[in-house]
Amino acid sequence: MVTNYAVKAFGVYQEKGARGLFAHSLRYVAFRIETFRFPLPWFKSTPSVALQFRHAGSLNEIGAVLARTIPDNVNPSIAIPLDSVDTSVFDRVAVIIHIFYPEITAEIAKHLGNIPVPYGLFITTDSEEKKATILDLLSRVDLSPVEIEIRIVPNRGRDVAPKYIAYREVYDRYPAFLHLHSKQSLHAAGEYASWRDYLVSSLIGSPEIAASNLSLLSRVNVGVVYPEHAEFIKSVINWGYDFPIARTLLARIGINLDAYSTLEFPSGSMYWGRSAAIKQLLNLNLDYQDFPDEAGQVDGTLAHAIERSLLYFVEKSGHTWIRVSTDKRAKSKIEPTNMTSLFESLATSSQEYITLTQQTNYETIRITAAPKYEGRRRLNLMVPSIESAHIFGGIDTALKIFRQIADASKDETDFRVVVSETPVSESIPHILQGYEIQKIGSETRKQHTIVDATVRLKNHLEVTKNDVFMATAWWTALNAYRLQEAQKILFGKAPKVIYLIQDFEPGFYGWSTKYALADSTYRRDDDTFAIFNSEELENFFAKQYSHSNKRILRYEINRKIDEALRPVPREKIILFYSRPSAVRNCFEAGIDGLGLWSRRNPLKAAEWQIYCIGEPFDVRQLVDLDNAIITGKMPLSVYAELLSKASVGLSLMISPHPSYPPLEMAYAGIHTITNLYDCKDLSKRSPLLESLQVVTPESIAIALEHAVDKAEKNIGIVGSIRCPIADIESATPEFSPALIWEHVEN
Repeated sequence: MVTNYAVKAFGVYQEKGARGLFAHSLRYVAFRIETFRFPLPWFKSTPSVALQFRHAGSLNEIGAVLARTIPDNVNPSIAIPLDSVDTSVFDRVAVIIHIFYPEITAEIAKHLGNIPVPYGLFITTDSEEKKATILDLLSRVDLSPVEIEIRIVPNRGRDVAPKYIAYREVYDRYPAFLHLHSKQSLHAAGEYASWRDYLVSSLIGSPEIAASNLSLLSRVNVGVVYPEHAEFIKSVINWGYDFPIARTLLARIGINLDAYSTLEFPSGSMYWGRSAAIKQLLNLNLDYQDFPDEAGQVDGTLAHAIERSLLYFVEKSGHTWIRVSTDKRAKSKIEPTNMTSLFESLATSSQEYITLTQQTNYETIRITAAPKYEGRRRLNLMVPSIESAHIFGGIDTALKIFRQIADASKDETDFRVVVSETPVSESIPHILQGYEIQKIGSETRKQHTIVDATVRLKNHLEVTKNDVFMATAWWTALNAYRLQEAQKILFGKAPKVIYLIQDFEPGFYGWSTKYALADSTYRRDDDTFAIFNSEELENFFAKQYSHSNKRILRYEINRKIDEALRPVPREKIILFYSRPSAVRNCFEAGIDGLGLWSRRNPLKAAEWQIYCIGEPFDVRQLVDLDNAIITGKMPLSVYAELLSKASVGLSLMISPHPSYPPLEMAYAGIHTITNLYDCKDLSKRSPLLESLQVVTPESIAIALEHAVDKAEKNIGIVGSIRCPIADIESATPEFSPALIWEHVEN
């Protein structure tokens, strides 16, 4: 960094003179202090996450890109040597060393004997003269590699190009490797002079350290083990001039690098690795000509970009990484027995940023993924709430479908309910009895869990390649698709999202960001297995969207309601499905229509009772309906009792979905007023259903007058119940829970 600034300063001096340089230097110092990036020995503060997000991607005074670096408490380093070392799973390793400075050879070679397994030694340098010197120096060290080779390579790409190009075929023969080089850092001074010693000693400084690193690398899916940044390096970790090169490089493997993505890498480019973990990088088939001529560059080259991008390649291959520390004073390190936190991925780290849309629409706040590289199949139901007060037809149906899939699945499947809006209490629905309640970010894998994801900022959801997400409302689908995208990045593929579509939800809003986001969730045909909650809804969607993988749910009366219906005399009762919070249910028009009917027929209306069922609301909104009772949400048994004796129903829904209340009322034998919408005409399902073409207080009042006049002829008479509700013709197959997996798993 100092060298970069010196070059810039010299240019400023030539262009603007001494006064210009003085002013520029003052701005430079102020900038470094303000961003906590001024490398002074007495000022080592770590920037806050908010501060890092604010500055990440911005350019400093010399045009370098600032980075968001990893906090010490995220994937914290492991203290080595370990107290207990597991046997390495690798029968041999390749030690690949680029030696540009032959005089360093013996210093590195003396540590190779600490490697606990057989190793092959593969060295690169840039001249025959240096090769001869290296061979001579190695002959004086007691080494016993299973094979040794030195290759001459062009002086391009520093140590990076030779490691990934010169011995590309070696990675096919050796399952693990150690990367070293004769690092000098001639552009720096002071503490930097000890950098190579720090890295080498942290990797193979003793038999215990070498064995510990190999033991960690042997853990499931660990792809790279490397030393924590040296203290004098931490304050200057940045993208520098490498960001655009790294972005172009990572785009080749499907990673869309964002300036808010966390920057973390083995600084100094020395580390232990699995050959499989760098396969994505090797498969780019880079050549020496891809690297610029050597000109003493300290930044802004492909080699620097590869160094900074390495862990992204590792994660894309399906591996994690571990940083280690031999410093007993280090605050960030943890003991290996305490590794209970989730691994946080760099590849998905930019998703932690909270956008303006998420700030203004809390339900859209992203659920971020923390990868787990093991675990059997799991179905994840994404719902806003499981509190009884919030469970109406939509969530109730989602829970039933979820339970049907669970009942039809074999024992090798786990089930998780992810609740995103309302905090989970101990009072959970009966259908989820036996599920263990957990908090996002502190999960323990069980077969049946409920994860409270309402506090999800800085907390991550455990996600594996075998997780299948089932969405309900559009904002849960938004998060389901985000998690699916994370699966594709982290594991290379993802199952389809099961999308239980229960209404045309963009219609809940005016033309707006919410409308656009809701609409976007219906335009992911390749990623979706759609389940439509009615034939009418599927017919509507078929005119606007493409869903090649889809099924429908045919209407079935709720079992508990059906069992509680009783043949009793009909009474002068009007049931009004009233949900002020759901504007599509036309609460105001319903109240005004009832009021208009009542004023036009005051004597008759005085004999009738109006039950406002659905949600509680302010009694003042009843205006002049003196004979109305606000019941709000009621137990199904009480609801069924009302259905058994009521005579007229009013249930409106300005959407293509029928909704359950009018069908339940008609099933119970009640003449019910509802409305047309596009291709929805519920009168095709039952002669007891009257579909208004126009929904106004006037049309409602007229329909009520006719319905009441007709119903009065049957008051006191035991009416019919369990009246048939017809299906609507549809070419789409009916949903079968037993066949779900063959549709969603790739």
